[in-house]
Parts: sequence; structure tokens; C-alpha cells
Amino acid sequence: MSRIPKEQRDKPASKRLRFEVFNRDQFTCQYCGAQPPDVVLECDHITPLSHGGATSLDNLITACEACNKGKSDTPLGQVAPRPDADLMYLKTQQEIVELQRFIAATEAKNEALEQVCEAIQERAWSLNSYDWAPAEHILMQLLDKYSPVVVEQSVAVVAKKIDDRELSSHSSRWVPFLWGVAKRVQQQMESE
Repeated sequence: MSRIPKEQRDKPASKRLRFEVFNRDQFTCQYCGAQPPDVVLECDHITPLSHGGATSLDNLITACEACNKGKSDTPLGQVAPRPDADLMYLKTQQEIVELQRFIAATEAKNEALEQVCEAIQERAWSLNSYDWAPAEHILMQLLDKYSPVVVEQSVAVVAKKIDDRELSSHSSRWVPFLWGVAKRVQQQMESE
């Protein structure tokens, strides 16, 4: 235990000592940040009396009645201190910046995907005489699974089949065919 005599450990804090503690802690509960007149302040032992703590300026801290009673004789190191408002603010600001960067990156990605779709459609139109190209939503679905290179090569194959009249641009048979071609192109690229 402690070398502090029992009578000194058990001695209640004087008015003067309590005032020094409250003044040092700016009359603010160090656990929750509450201040008078909303709460009644008390002096709390950092190292509890039951664990050998002394009633001294360096072992006392300002606590509101609710926090002090809730803490009981738990040592201060085991109780979560009041969150620092500045740190919470900075953490929130960091999260906001990260979310804004995510939104900006998502918007840039969507714009780039739209440009890729337009380029693939232009390529398809140039490869057939029927003015055929897959709709943007079909290309977006393909681009969600495959790289732009795979999608472009697959669309080129289908555009040639439509130009050679092996597939009709007016039926929807070309859609599953396009997906099958994309799967084969991907497998071929992976095997090379």
C-alpha cells in the first residue's frame, strides 16, 4: 500500500484545497465538461482513498456529482476522461474532408466511365453500317465487371457480327452474346 499515514489519507479536503482544485480545473468536471450552476462540483481522488491515494492537490480532480458517484472507487486511468472538444472537432473535420474527397472521386469516376462509354459507342458505330452501338446502361454493367479494354474488344466483335448480318441489331439476342464474348475475351487475356 501507500506510505502516506492513514489519518492523512482519510482526511477530507479542506475548503481551500477544494477551491484550488476547482480553480485549477476551471470549475469544469474533467469527465463530462459540465459546469455550475447546472451541476454541483466535487473533488474526486485520482487514486482512490481505498487504493492508497491521498487527499492532496496532485491527487484531486474536479468532478460533477454524477460522474464522481458513477466512478465510485475506480482509478482514473480506468475511466474514460471527457472527450476533448477540439480533438472531436478535428476528427469530424477530417471525416468531412475524406467524405468530400470520396464524393469528388466518385463523380470523377462516373464522368470517366461516361467518356469510356461514348468512346466505345463511337468505335461500334464506326465498325458497322447499321449505326448500332450498345446502350450506355449495358456498357456500364459490362464496365462494372470487366476492364474497358475487354468491353471495347467485345463490342468490336459484336459490331462486326451485326455488320456481317450474323446478328440482328433489332433483336436483343446480341446482349447475351456480348456478355459471352466479354467473358471469353477476359479468359483469353488472363491466359496470356
